[in-house]
Amino acid sequence: MKRTSIRQSLINAIEETDENLSRYPNQMLKWAKYIERAIGSASGYKVKALTVTLTGCYIDLPKDCYRVIGVFPGDHEDEANVQYRDIANIIIKEDTIVGADVYDRDLTKLWIPMETTWLNAMMWEEITDQLHMIQEYENKEVTLVYTYIETDQKGYWIINESHIDAITKFIVYKYAKKYYWKIFKSGTLLRQGHIATIKDLKADYSIAIRNARAEDGKETPFEKEQY
Repeated sequence: MKRTSIRQSLINAIEETDENLSRYPNQMLKWAKYIERAIGSASGYKVKALTVTLTGCYIDLPKDCYRVIGVFPGDHEDEANVQYRDIANIIIKEDTIVGADVYDRDLTKLWIPMETTWLNAMMWEEITDQLHMIQEYENKEVTLVYTYIETDQKGYWIINESHIDAITKFIVYKYAKKYYWKIFKSGTLLRQGHIATIKDLKADYSIAIRNARAEDGKETPFEKEQY
């Protein structure tokens, strides 16, 4: 499966709309990451630990963070990464973490130091590129455990090339829905036309997502030769 930078979808979206979209690079990247998570990967992701100092009520997540698995107190980055280095193919769903084994949502099968426990998942929430806590902390060291994705030199995610079309279509849909609406406030017919356009764009990206997942599930020429 060919891999490429998620940045390509941002460039494609600008080319398919207008240069005004280039004024919102951070917003585009958030949309791109959101829909890439929705598409997912049939092969899953590897696990990594990172120690961060928590001051206030949120953590800026590392650029290679795909999804947060959990948080526990203390600086245990090195020990955790030794334990996690052979864990692969982790897919986080709503209720379970699925890999070679099925991990309970309470994370009992992932290693943590004996003297500590996971921070209750009710105490934090992952929102775009940040992890928000329900209470403030002052210079508290915690170990963040997350599935990670490969990045390019500029920090953009490296994704399956088959996902680019779906991500591009989703960005165009979100841009049209969020920013074009102001243009069509002058007349009923124009508003109705815009609503129809939004529905078409939504259908386009939904189909593209299904196609991307289907492409991910296809066998490579090498795999076919093994039969």
